[in-house]
Amino acid sequence: MTWQLLQAGEPRVLAAVPFYGPVPEQPDFGGVPAAVLAVFAGLDDRVNEGRERAEAALRAADVTYWIRTFEGADHAFFNDTGPRYDPTAAAQAWTELLDWFDRYLD
Repeated sequence: MTWQLLQAGEPRVLAAVPFYGPVPEQPDFGGVPAAVLAVFAGLDDRVNEGRERAEAALRAADVTYWIRTFEGADHAFFNDTGPRYDPTAAAQAWTELLDWFDRYLD
């Protein structure tokens, strides 16, 4: 959903952290004011197929971004109710998310 919101160019979104979500096929983030921390899981081949597309579109839009990949973690590593939960990666991702929002939100 976060990638779609960015694709829509929602002007109220000043910081965004999409977590291992599929990237639009032809992303265009032009006009997006958001600083984007894109979180990927190293073992999530399906979603990672869009990582380069996301980075190219973020770069083309000239927005502040950081692509963060948690090596060794799988899709849904942040979901503490599922079998792929990775407490170490989840804790680090949470800290980085809070730091990102603290830095880019008033």
